[in-house]
Amino acid sequence: MTVKVSVLMAVHNGEKYIQQAVESILSQTYSDFEFIIVDDGSSDDTVPALEKYAIKDRRVVLVRNEINVGLARSLNRGLALAKGE
Repeated sequence: MTVKVSVLMAVHNGEKYIQQAVESILSQTYSDFEFIIVDDGSSDDTVPALEKYAIKDRRVVLVRNEINVGLARSLNRGLALAKGE
């Protein structure tokens, strides 16, 4: 898949706001993007919520850290996977 834009987000235990955050990105009028979401070792229900989006929208790329490694390392991991121009 070739895309113009990569949108990158990292999250740790963001169950309370994850739906609102993901819906905000996915509802943009510009649609030629990939949405890389790095779960940084969440222990709440963040991952099941994200898995639902990854299944129903091909633009969502879910990456999981087994343990919490912090925001910078999580974003760098996602950036390494980005395919946008």
